[in-house]
Amino acid sequence: MFSKILVPQDFTNLARRPLELARDLAAVTGAEVVVLAVVDDSFPNPDVFSFQMPWADYHRHLRELATKKLNALAEQVGTPQVRVQVVRGKPAAKIVEYASEERCDLIIMATQGTRGLRQALLGSVARRVVHEAPCPVMLIRLAGEERGEGE
Repeated sequence: MFSKILVPQDFTNLARRPLELARDLAAVTGAEVVVLAVVDDSFPNPDVFSFQMPWADYHRHLRELATKKLNALAEQVGTPQVRVQVVRGKPAAKIVEYASEERCDLIIMATQGTRGLRQALLGSVARRVVHEAPCPVMLIRLAGEERGEGE
């Protein structure tokens, strides 16, 4: 049924539920689980302008930090067979590109459920992935506390 499940994560909120669901599906189907983080390179590092940190060092630092966070998340969730990947670029485009190149069968990702003006101005990574992905996409809407909103 599924041989490779992609679970994109962002840096603002490492959501456990998509990875837990992927772990459970992988246990039944024998699928490989890949957790993907995209380092968004569209926003410049303020330290670059003050010459404190070169651009390449800044992105290397972000990739290393993302890898540590994703490995810690996989350990917390108890997903021993997970593969962690960190790429650089625009999040929605890189998620779709990765899913296509790696022949993923399913993408499971969190959505914060933004609507209205905020979504119109900022866009939605999840919406773009749903429309452009080469495979089915399962969206997990995060509860308020998972989005960092408190109870």
